[in-house]
Amino acid sequence: MRYRFSLILAIFLLVVIPIFVTGFFSMQTADKALQLTALQAGVSLGPNDMQVQRLRENVIYLLIIGTVVSLTGAGIFVSELAGSVQTIQRGLDDLGHNLVTTIRPMHGVMGEISASINRMASRLREAQTHRDALLVNSPNGIITVDETGKIVLFNPAAAFLTGIEQTAALSLNYLQAGFSESLQTLIQTLLRQEETVQAKESLYTRPDGTSIAMAVTGSRLFDMQNRLIGVLLVMIDLREKRLLEEQVLRASRLAALGELASGVAHEIRNPLTAVKGYTQLLDEELPAGDEKHEYTSVIEKEVRRLDRLVQELLAFARPAASRFQPVDLNAAIDETLVLIDNRALREHIDLIKDFGQNIVAEADREQIKQILLNLLLNAVQAITAQGTIYLSTRRYEAEIIVRIVDSGKGIAPEHMEELFNPFFTTKEQGTGLGLAIVHQLVELHHGHIQVHSAPQRGAAFEIHLPLRQNG
Repeated sequence: MRYRFSLILAIFLLVVIPIFVTGFFSMQTADKALQLTALQAGVSLGPNDMQVQRLRENVIYLLIIGTVVSLTGAGIFVSELAGSVQTIQRGLDDLGHNLVTTIRPMHGVMGEISASINRMASRLREAQTHRDALLVNSPNGIITVDETGKIVLFNPAAAFLTGIEQTAALSLNYLQAGFSESLQTLIQTLLRQEETVQAKESLYTRPDGTSIAMAVTGSRLFDMQNRLIGVLLVMIDLREKRLLEEQVLRASRLAALGELASGVAHEIRNPLTAVKGYTQLLDEELPAGDEKHEYTSVIEKEVRRLDRLVQELLAFARPAASRFQPVDLNAAIDETLVLIDNRALREHIDLIKDFGQNIVAEADREQIKQILLNLLLNAVQAITAQGTIYLSTRRYEAEIIVRIVDSGKGIAPEHMEELFNPFFTTKEQGTGLGLAIVHQLVELHHGHIQVHSAPQRGAAFEIHLPLRQNG
């Protein structure tokens, strides 16, 4: 209503007032002409003429009042129009910084304009929400740099892959953000040369000195006028791919090694049986007190060691088929500890148990005990003086974690990657098959094993086993 009233006043100002003004000047002209004629004729104006003159004066007063009212209405209209324009202008300025801003409802044409702007802002907010969700949840690192070299987009995956904090990188020049030299060179090439860089697989060094395998693709960005506005980098994490490649390579290598080990084991076992038998016969035929009994004793000891090696080779080359059934892992640990209790007591090693509740998983009981025994023997051998072995079990959602932690000498960093490789050992009398068999049996249970260690700080082995075996 206020807008309509202002519009009526504006019409009154623009149409009616000119008519009144024209009438006013016309009456003034006619009045002067009448007075001039009367003077020339020597005739004085009568009472009726005086009434006409007063009427004209009243009309003049009305014209003045109408003019004032019209000007006031015009001022109100112009003020409202200017206020609406300023409100829309401020709203547009705020929208440039914050899309959550909305322009207050207004009436008339300005109301339609403000409503259209609010609808446009709503669509922009939806688009920004989708874009932000894409950037945050993308597994690939995404970086955009403008034509001046300033970083304008840097998603969480890029922060993880580059090892640079997200908030610290934004708005910095790419040369100041801490990127590796290879990334800096790539961005510089894209900004200076008209070319797109295809995916390059390489190890990229983070600021903390660690390296990560990535494939990086770079492209140039242009606006509607085909002017360069920046560059885009997409970084793909290759760790999982490399891990799968290593697993495939390991599987093929182990398969070939298993076949070789199986053949060697069978070839060794037959003559080994003969050596063992003849040694026992020779020992029986030697007279009591003969010093040669010492030789036969050494032969039998070495034969037993070779026999254990053959057994491990066969176990590694052709593990028995797993027979899965519900197994109480706490009970399996207790049964395995019986086998090393005496040795732990002799070595002054304390065995500390911290078992969780309802630690039952589908597993092969004998294979689980073999895993535990190998790890416990390693833990005992790693402790050169008095120490502790800590065993814990926990259930987390769909898996069970068994931890075996020792206070021994730990594992050197350069040995960590080779730890589960067959025949790798740092022991003088070791075969290098114990941990390889552990790794193999854990994989047969569709689980995985993790190792955490540092020199002189002991080692922690974590076995992750699923509660259920699929299929």
